[in-house]
Amino acid sequence: MEKRSIDRLEGFVQAIPAKIEQLGCEHMRVPRSEGKWSRLQILGHLCDSAIHNLIRFIDAQHTSGRYTVTSYNQDAWVVAQRYETASVEEVLALWESVNLSILRVVSSIPEESLSSSQVLLPDGEIRTLLWLVDDYVEHMNHHLRQILHVD
Repeated sequence: MEKRSIDRLEGFVQAIPAKIEQLGCEHMRVPRSEGKWSRLQILGHLCDSAIHNLIRFIDAQHTSGRYTVTSYNQDAWVVAQRYETASVEEVLALWESVNLSILRVVSSIPEESLSSSQVLLPDGEIRTLLWLVDDYVEHMNHHLRQILHVD
């Protein structure tokens, strides 16, 4: 497995809970700007992303032929999960738990599967499973920076 992405994800899982706890519950609940998600909702979105990507990482390595990545309605998921009513601790525990599962799964994917398993993205691009894992970690990094940025 591409060690860089695993190391980054492992670092996030180890460091982020304490950093979020330092922000405080009230700071997590304030929308970043009008019409935008709060930091807690962004964390919830990362939980939803983790849930979908865990399924993708498992299915892609066990699909004969090209695995088709299906998109999901991110806004609808955040609304349906009602993250704004959840405790920071609950959402953080979900984020941590699903990402620990992802770490277990991606760490055990054989190198050959990572580089040879093809995935068809919703926009029609064809990539590898390795690219999908790297993209997941980069997506997480982007949103964690939004959460941890103090205005």
